[in-house]
Amino acid sequence: MMKRILIVVVAFILSSCAYSFIGQGGRIKGDIKSIYIENVVNETSQPDLQVYLKRDLIDVLNLDSRVSLAKSKDLADGFLKVSIVKYDVNPISYAESGLAIRYRCAISANVSLIDSKGKKIISSMVVSDFEDYSASDSVSATEMARDKISKDVLKSLAEKIRDSLFVGF
Repeated sequence: MMKRILIVVVAFILSSCAYSFIGQGGRIKGDIKSIYIENVVNETSQPDLQVYLKRDLIDVLNLDSRVSLAKSKDLADGFLKVSIVKYDVNPISYAESGLAIRYRCAISANVSLIDSKGKKIISSMVVSDFEDYSASDSVSATEMARDKISKDVLKSLAEKIRDSLFVGF
């Protein structure tokens, strides 16, 4: 009798759900294992966004064990093309005086993933992110806040782009 109970308990434990990290079992669409990131194109008038986004993409993909970064297109199973297509900073809240006190920074990018044979795995997918920030009376403080928020939005955008590359994430 005791053996049967033990067998049932062991069977129950073995059949129960195991702990796992979200997204760890995914793979890049098209079974791509190594990826090359092309230079990011900046189609906006805001300077240097492409530099920060490419750096952030490299950082987030380097930390992901599901994919490796290739040093050249020839060594990659696929390549990632990203164009920053929208950069907006707009007021979203005003003080009684009529001056803006909160702004929203929104950035959108067009993403394509192409395999080494030229087949488009992801074709022109738009990924967007935004963040709100408070403005101060000082113009320089407001500009510094906008620059910091822009970089924060780009980092978050890079993470969203990474997540969009994986099946089953």
